[in-house]
Amino acid sequence: MNINVNSSSSSYNFILSNYYSKNRDASKKIMRGNIDDKLLVTADSDALSKISKALRNIEYSSDNGVGIYNNVKAFVDTYNNLAASSGSAATYDITHPAKLLKSLVKSKASELEDIGISVSASGKLSLKKEELLKSSPYKISKIFSSDSEFTQKVKYYSGKIYTASNLINLQTPSASAKTNTNNPGITIPGESTSSVIDARV
Repeated sequence: MNINVNSSSSSYNFILSNYYSKNRDASKKIMRGNIDDKLLVTADSDALSKISKALRNIEYSSDNGVGIYNNVKAFVDTYNNLAASSGSAATYDITHPAKLLKSLVKSKASELEDIGISVSASGKLSLKKEELLKSSPYKISKIFSSDSEFTQKVKYYSGKIYTASNLINLQTPSASAKTNTNNPGITIPGESTSSVIDARV
């Protein structure tokens, strides 16, 4: 694929920030530690849904090497972000689709590995840049484009997580910063104790 490595770095940061348009700080590793996990889940799931949609619609050709690389990298990084942030959730409406999403990704481990994306035992993704750049746009499109169900299902599961987490944010006090460690959790009004969101740092 045709790609200018120097330009891809700045354009990657730009598009990732746009995918995290509802909470741009959540796209920055240096800022994520200061954001409550409930807000991170919402930001990550929204961003992953947007990226999945974009991957289904971008042009898969050698002339669009930068676009392909940046969007695939954004997918890998945002998926890992969501896997981490949703891991602290205790409500079924988040944990269930998160588990289905992880299972989906693991089921595609062979195809992802074939284009330079490895899947660890825990489900974390790692991008091997050189292998991705050596892959043909057509091979990448078979996994991510609208011809594949993979990104459709990723968008569906991340959308379910977003809806559930956004509802929790609306029902609980402001969580713009990390919750005090003396408070073991926040119970959602009307929910059983099984729906307590772990607010520990």
